[in-house]
Amino acid sequence: MIRIILVRHGYTAWNVSGSPGQRFRGIIDLPLADIGLAQARVTARRLAGWRLDAVYSSPLQRAATTAQILAEPHGLAVQTVPGLGSMDYGDWAGLLRADVARRWPDLYSKWRTDPFSVQIPRGESTVELRERALGALREILAKHTDGETIVIVSHQVVTKTLVCTLMELPDPVHWHIRQDLCNLTRFDHDAANGEFILVGLNDACHLEPTLPRIGGGGTRLIVVRHGQTAWNVGAGEERFRGRTDLPLDHVGLDQARAVAGRLKDESIAALYASPLLRARQTLAPLAEALGLTVQPHDGLLDIDYGDFQGLTHSQAASTHADAYARWRTRPSQVCFPGGESLDDVQARLLAMMDELLAGHPGQIIVLVGHQIVNKVLSCTLLGLGLDRIWRIRQDTAGIDLFQWANGAWNTLALNDICHLDSMPQA
Repeated sequence: MIRIILVRHGYTAWNVSGSPGQRFRGIIDLPLADIGLAQARVTARRLAGWRLDAVYSSPLQRAATTAQILAEPHGLAVQTVPGLGSMDYGDWAGLLRADVARRWPDLYSKWRTDPFSVQIPRGESTVELRERALGALREILAKHTDGETIVIVSHQVVTKTLVCTLMELPDPVHWHIRQDLCNLTRFDHDAANGEFILVGLNDACHLEPTLPRIGGGGTRLIVVRHGQTAWNVGAGEERFRGRTDLPLDHVGLDQARAVAGRLKDESIAALYASPLLRARQTLAPLAEALGLTVQPHDGLLDIDYGDFQGLTHSQAASTHADAYARWRTRPSQVCFPGGESLDDVQARLLAMMDELLAGHPGQIIVLVGHQIVNKVLSCTLLGLGLDRIWRIRQDTAGIDLFQWANGAWNTLALNDICHLDSMPQA
């Protein structure tokens, strides 16, 4: 695997929070503001202990300066790639969003719905941007081999477009993927099959310890995978856990405390967990810190693996060869003998979501589930088919963040494990 770290550049004078104050920046060559320089230095400290093999950048100075600051601790020279440059906004460049909405109301409205369907006057289309950004990524990947880690510093519109394209997300989801300044979005690229696995989205905890949010006051879901058990991959040979009621091991208990430390300052209204012990134990330290009760919810129960339950992957491949092969390649087509399908899991999650949205309007709630449950929920909220569950990483005690706003779910973070960085190793 080649590890790709996408980084959005740091703050400029035109990076103003909230619409309509934001201007269309695009290829206008703005420098980093002092805040942006500070953000880049903090991000460089976050990456200083990681092995980086190369740093690539957009030619625009706000990205190039960010890249130089990230590359310096590793003794690397920044390699500039024109295809990583920001979008050419043509007649919109330099204008406030409110001005564009007033002068091109129909076109702007369409762009805010599906940017891939719009040609900006005397500028670039998002389709053209996608093609050149993908071309730049292919050019970069051709220089690297398995085991290497590369950093790519670019712009919000480029990193959003790459995330949507590499994950094959529906085009309108572009507006519902968060990319904060100087965030780290990580992919693993399997050159053998050409697939990209999303390891983590919009990790900016080095800049702001609290979780990201957007305006609108909609319900926010903090979705956590339970901590490690003796049957998880980090503790030995992984088994199909399912409904087996395993406790957390010592690493999992440490992870639960780390989750509590990360979330204790959020204004959380309710805590829900799968009824299984490992999920309830993961929430226990946070419940104690907040003075809240953990509410078990069957919608968060792990998938029922039926006859697979308790088997190692090698045992399942031997005793149920056809079903196991389909599970690894076309999981949506599998109904486990004596158990459930992904459609069954999705149906109970959707029913739970309707219930929780009605019961917690505008509130923050925490849900603790399991790897497959959380993968199905992420795919559902992203508009992905369930065959894509293997394309989204969900580590033990990892955090996903979603917020309902303007009639859609916004994905603000996926598989955030920042709170585990300083944990003792097993």
